[in-house]
Amino acid sequence: MTVTCEIEFDNNPHGTYFGGQVLTGRVTLKLDRVKLVKAVTLNINGYSETRWRERSGGNTRRRKARRTFYGREDYIASKTFLVGSNLSSQCSIEPGVHVYNFACQIPTECPSSFEGTHGRVRYMTNVMLVRPWKYDQNYTRCFTVLKVMDLNFDSPLLRVPAHSETSKTYCCWPCTSDPLALQLTLPQTGFVPGQNVPLSVLVTNDSHIPVEQLMVTLVMLVTYHSKPPSMPNSTFERFILNTVKGDTVARNCKKLFNYELRVPATPPTCFNLCGLIQIAYQVEVEAQVKGCHTNEQVSVPLTIGSVPLSQHVHIQPRGMPQQPLDAQGLASAPPVSPANPWAVDDSIPPPNYQEAIHMRSAASSSKKDDTDDDPEPVQPNTLNPDGSVYQPLYPVFDIPSPTAPPPSDWTQNYMAERAFVNPAADADKEKGTWL
Repeated sequence: MTVTCEIEFDNNPHGTYFGGQVLTGRVTLKLDRVKLVKAVTLNINGYSETRWRERSGGNTRRRKARRTFYGREDYIASKTFLVGSNLSSQCSIEPGVHVYNFACQIPTECPSSFEGTHGRVRYMTNVMLVRPWKYDQNYTRCFTVLKVMDLNFDSPLLRVPAHSETSKTYCCWPCTSDPLALQLTLPQTGFVPGQNVPLSVLVTNDSHIPVEQLMVTLVMLVTYHSKPPSMPNSTFERFILNTVKGDTVARNCKKLFNYELRVPATPPTCFNLCGLIQIAYQVEVEAQVKGCHTNEQVSVPLTIGSVPLSQHVHIQPRGMPQQPLDAQGLASAPPVSPANPWAVDDSIPPPNYQEAIHMRSAASSSKKDDTDDDPEPVQPNTLNPDGSVYQPLYPVFDIPSPTAPPPSDWTQNYMAERAFVNPAADADKEKGTWL
């Protein structure tokens, strides 16, 4: 007997939804003969879960001296009987094609779909044929849910240029060198996937140690938490989204560089909607120095949203209720249309949806490790209708990116305090500018 089950979403080929939307679709069952079942159920679930292992104290020779940390939160738990009921003992489904429509409200405060090494936020529809005295038949299709994060209603600091600097001295006892200083400046800190992050890096190398290379990196930082009955604990994971290799900086000189980092398809920043997984972003600039010395690094945090900053500043009307604040004190206003939250600005074209490439390796590495004695729990079938492995899809916008601030806006004071004349003024100016 052949049973074919297809789960389709209405007017949504990508299966991507925003919090607050209504998930609608249909289940199509095709049978070539009579099928006896106790019931046919449709389950729509949304949850987050974390799980990882750490070595515990005691005898280090024992490989089983490991402690498992885990947690789970549920956001959607809908169950509908398509055939039969909870009390039915046996039902027959006639051969042919049977179509069942369904609808489910997605809560507004659902966190975005995410697939990591030690945890995931996953949403799925599951059709189960409950069979008497036999194994149940399951058909599953996942869908993506995205947090509506409108950068226009977050902190106004997202529009303000951000600046960070650090300095480091190198010593060979008992002598100490002059400092190597890094200054990183961004025109704003709010971006969406598809935009370029322009940044300016001023390297003031007054030390005797040359900088062999600058590494500019866009990083996603993920924090996983466990919950009771597991022991409370947390672990971290670092994803590299994009990297640019910079130029060298000779000793006793100063040089200014301008770079751009493209934001790929990735989930929005999230601190408050999920108690198990927090997602943050930052831009890092690392000066890799020559010899046995510690590299110097400077970073600026970013906020990645799902609705880009518009040209005009949105002001919340008087009389509107105060919006809830997240862990960083950022207010979020509900969009006009949950299906198209960017439609409030006519200049923003609809995005396309892409897979987060940097999370693909994390999903594969979450399987059984060679050093683990107990395998991870088997995940349910998460294949797409075309047979490919499910991966969340995120919106990628094709909109203009901001430009880097002119160096005069943030280097004049520094240059006035530390008058510096570089002897190699005729050096290569294609990748940087000598100051």
